[in-house]
Amino acid sequence: MSGWGAAWWRYSVAAGVGLVVLLAVAGPLFAPYPGEKAVGMPFAQPGGGALLGTDRLGRDVLSHLLTGGTHLLAVSAVIAVAVTVLSAVLGAVAAVRPRAGKVIELCGDLVILLPAVLGILLVLTAWPQGGVTALIAVSLIFGVPYCARIFAASAATIAASGYVEAAVASGESLSHLVFREILPNLRAVFTTQLGLRFVVAIYLVSTIAFLGVSALGPDNWAIMVRDNASGLLLNPWAVLAPSAAIAIVAVGVNLVVTSGPRNRRTPKPASDAVHADGVEKSVAEMDSGSALGAGRSGGCGISVVDSGDAAVVTGLSVVADSGAVLLAPLSFRLVAGTVTALTGASGAGKSTAMRALLGHLPPGARGEGAVRVGGHDVFALDAAGLRRFRREYIAYVGQDPGSELNPLLRVRAVLADAAPGSSDADRLAVLERVGLDPTHLRRRCARLSGGQQRRVALARAILRRPRILVLDEPLAGLHGTLRTEIAQLISALATENSITVLLSGHDTEAINAIADTVIELRSPGARSVNVAAVEADSAGNARLSKGRSEPTGRQQVHPPGEGPAGRNGRRVLNPDPAGTAAPADLAGNGEIVAVRAEGINADAGGHTVLENIGFSVSEGAALAVVGPSGAGKTTLARVIAGLHADAVGSLDVGGVRVPVGSRRRIKVGANGIQLVTQNPRAALNPRRTVAQTLARPLRRIARVPRPEIRPRVAALLAAVDLPVDLAARRPHQLSGGQRQRVALARALAADPAVLICDEITTALDADTAAAIMSLLDRLRIDGTAVILISHDMTLVRGHCTDLLVLDHGRVVESGTPTTVLAAPAHQATADLLG
Repeated sequence: MSGWGAAWWRYSVAAGVGLVVLLAVAGPLFAPYPGEKAVGMPFAQPGGGALLGTDRLGRDVLSHLLTGGTHLLAVSAVIAVAVTVLSAVLGAVAAVRPRAGKVIELCGDLVILLPAVLGILLVLTAWPQGGVTALIAVSLIFGVPYCARIFAASAATIAASGYVEAAVASGESLSHLVFREILPNLRAVFTTQLGLRFVVAIYLVSTIAFLGVSALGPDNWAIMVRDNASGLLLNPWAVLAPSAAIAIVAVGVNLVVTSGPRNRRTPKPASDAVHADGVEKSVAEMDSGSALGAGRSGGCGISVVDSGDAAVVTGLSVVADSGAVLLAPLSFRLVAGTVTALTGASGAGKSTAMRALLGHLPPGARGEGAVRVGGHDVFALDAAGLRRFRREYIAYVGQDPGSELNPLLRVRAVLADAAPGSSDADRLAVLERVGLDPTHLRRRCARLSGGQQRRVALARAILRRPRILVLDEPLAGLHGTLRTEIAQLISALATENSITVLLSGHDTEAINAIADTVIELRSPGARSVNVAAVEADSAGNARLSKGRSEPTGRQQVHPPGEGPAGRNGRRVLNPDPAGTAAPADLAGNGEIVAVRAEGINADAGGHTVLENIGFSVSEGAALAVVGPSGAGKTTLARVIAGLHADAVGSLDVGGVRVPVGSRRRIKVGANGIQLVTQNPRAALNPRRTVAQTLARPLRRIARVPRPEIRPRVAALLAAVDLPVDLAARRPHQLSGGQRQRVALARALAADPAVLICDEITTALDADTAAAIMSLLDRLRIDGTAVILISHDMTLVRGHCTDLLVLDHGRVVESGTPTTVLAAPAHQATADLLG
């Protein structure tokens, strides 16, 4: 069925259901006779004053039908709402509080042991006068355990997202996590379950009424069926009419809630080509005549044209539903077997342009222009043709590949699903090409580091053997040697395997080394980078302020590589099989320690990922935590932020002992620890605007008065080099780099004493990254301690005072960046330099 046909059918069913429900609710107003009034002989045929005839008592069937649905639907609606709401809350609680989830699951298992139908009949038979109250109670007892499991499974994915973890790290209450973070993002599941529970309730109430095991209202469609069954041959309408009403409502509601909208927006091709900076007009005008406009119809709705290029993009522009320009008019072509790179500032539209090659636009956005890939007019494909095109012709790896991999699947299953016809040897070979050993085949995607997830996603795409490979930031989050190897692999895919590659990135040197063509995009309404602090003027305008009541009197920032006695030295830590090695103490003598960790050990999936980690960071200092992918850097950040449950050790923040493990830290929220994760896509709540995201920590943690919220939001956005008009946007309207900066602004809003930054510059262009690091330097002057996880050794040298090198979950080297990086004493450190 076509998209229009499916939509027409769905709307028709919805209209039919709505009409029946309306007649049931307002039926008494339209009934020709009172429901209990006899108007003729029992079971009289339709005719005269009885349009549907009469029932066993001579009552008008139509009048009884119009007055008998209100009770049934009202009770069913109450049951559906009660079961769904309670199940949603319990499921969300189970997702964010695993211990409570085990108790909820155990109680549900005990109820499930008793068959639901038998249990309901037993309760209602033993409590016959309970009526509606008994029916609602028994529905909750036997309905919630099943429904809550569905919500718990759906909520578990949301609970693992970055924005929920940020709320947990900030010490948010359970009620906030459940009702503000989890449930608003379960709307689709909630709507579906509400409809299904309503259908189940209708059948349950009808069955109970038909069997007569509970005292329910006499005006009920099911009771009409039961009482008039004996006269089915005399006047079948007395039975068929209420049966049809029940069926229409039940089946109709089920069809409506299980048929999601399929509205794929198709951009209207522009008549005139508009060109991006740096792209020659002749390229944009190439094949703009009959070759692009005419074609022959291919299978599954694919429009085929003749073209010598792998792809031709003509005058493509994208505008969000809010009116914001996501991509300025752009034209370019991809030559088969070459590497083309899109560069430009964060927010210029690189990801938007790359996804357009797959026929995908941001939700609610409208596009102008034409995109033709391998002879396929992408925006003209129907749903089946678009699926076939994506499956057989093109592969895409986003800048956040971790969110694209099923966290529960093992790597072997991920690769097998991507290419079912591939052999085990093929999977091992492609895994080796991206720098992963065979042991990773047995690991679940959720247990991989960010860099490992990126390589698995790349391996999955390569295994499909696409003609065009689209890679969004493929070199981000990789250490030096591995970044070089992946860059060489991408180049080899084009030259040796004749795959056309389109990639994006901010590593200018690496991109220029492998790209045949580099296209620089300009941000719509681009403005100069503002690295100056935002201060209040005489009129009291917005300012970014630490908000502490007294001057801190904290130390001034030492230049990287320099500092007081005790910090310049370097110690090489050899692995200690006994686990008795003393932790690395990076705090200089006489300095105020902002955070101190000792004996940090962490497990994940039954494996030890951190062993005997220790360090201290002074106020105003910046500790760089570096190491190869999978070394445990992100796990360490999560432990320090209180997000990793299976961890032990001691942690002090400002001299105050805080719990290690996944526990609420509300008492140390203000001037405590804030984490900015490396996953910008999942870092922000999709239901909230940027202003709402920043306002929460300002009000709750920083205690900013409500009238000052708006100027403080503006100040925070300016501090991370974002325009104030982004405050009204939601995450899907932002680029990856913009989302990353909003996440940083949210952390700054909490006025942290310790700021943990996990690869926060990987999605940013060089100028914006420099501005962000300058902002962190200014925060350090005011005393904030920074823990920076990065693979960019240039950034580490320029902005960090101390260095900690991890490998296989252990500290192998520490000291100042200048000393350690100048003469690495461990192979893991040498690999970081490329």
